[in-house]
Amino acid sequence: MAQAAGYPANYVDPTYRQVMDRFVELGREFRFKYSMYAIGRDLEDTHACDRLAALARDGHEIGNHTWNHYTDLGALPIAEMRDEIVRTHERLVDAVGVTPRGFVSPAWCYSERLMRLLGELGYRYDMSLFPSLLYYPFVVKNALNHLGHSEKLRRVLNRRDWLQPLTGSREPYVSQGVTVLPVPTAPGPFGFAVWHTTGFLLGWERHYALLRAAVQARRFFYYVVHPADLTCDEDFDGTEKMHLERAGGNREEKTEYLRKSLAVIAEANRDWVTMGRMAELARAEMTVPAAVAARQTVRG
Repeated sequence: MAQAAGYPANYVDPTYRQVMDRFVELGREFRFKYSMYAIGRDLEDTHACDRLAALARDGHEIGNHTWNHYTDLGALPIAEMRDEIVRTHERLVDAVGVTPRGFVSPAWCYSERLMRLLGELGYRYDMSLFPSLLYYPFVVKNALNHLGHSEKLRRVLNRRDWLQPLTGSREPYVSQGVTVLPVPTAPGPFGFAVWHTTGFLLGWERHYALLRAAVQARRFFYYVVHPADLTCDEDFDGTEKMHLERAGGNREEKTEYLRKSLAVIAEANRDWVTMGRMAELARAEMTVPAAVAARQTVRG
């Protein structure tokens, strides 16, 4: 949330404090471990480093979400792209004690150049592909949120993946040695992407129906959440300028939205796994006979 607020001076980020507590409690309730992707600049806060280290010791996976959260990562010059990834990688190794092997690009900004670089850096999987027509209204909304910030607006629109919703695979595949795990989508020609934000966008009953359909349709299903999904009015003093409307709200209400979403996922009665483990299983399935693969069921 520090990044969303613009890193104001003396800001105490609730993400690695009470908001993380809420997420972890739901993880315990449903008996799963999270895969979390850290923004490197957030890790200048030693409390954030200590919290992630403790979570890693408890079995949660820690991945890389770049240093500055530039939303045009996939279109940056290679040297700048590399710096964004390597700085966070090194900070996670040095200050958190983990070596990240998973990556997700800010705002799902995908490119084959990015995949090539991740492969060179030893990353095993990526979650940056958004193969859904919801990509276009998502980018438009993100742009509207930054109309008063010319540099951020430029980055929102500076992408090279405009055709990915139309041409990108909805199933895992390997690119440049990296296992690509696309954002899960519901079945059908329009392929609505399903992550927690769709509940805020489309309404919760519609979201639960799409979520149930996506879980049933995708063997390798995962559910993307954001700290804003469990932040609430009590986490802010009113001076922060947030571009995420869903950052506020009632804590009990928002907790119940996430609890109901997790309950829908749990109905499928599959294994909960980290993203690293899912990538291993997806990669292995690409090399086994179809009859064997058909007997495997995985969900993270």
